[in-house]
Amino acid sequence: MKIKGIKRGKAIELSQEINIPDGQEVNVEIEVIQNMSNEEKLQKMKEFLETPWEGREDFRKTMEEIVK
Repeated sequence: MKIKGIKRGKAIELSQEINIPDGQEVNVEIEVIQNMSNEEKLQKMKEFLETPWEGREDFRKTMEEIVK
């Protein structure tokens, strides 16, 4: 099961309800999600669009399927 949450002090607040009883021991793997600013998102999009399409056969096939 993979679920997002927000750390608040020593607790992690989950983004949705899960069916695990209170007091149940669980293992947690932490992956920090880095938020990007709008400027960073724009820069990444520009870099993506400026990259030559050669060698992106998988992306082209996906786009062709979407258009159909």
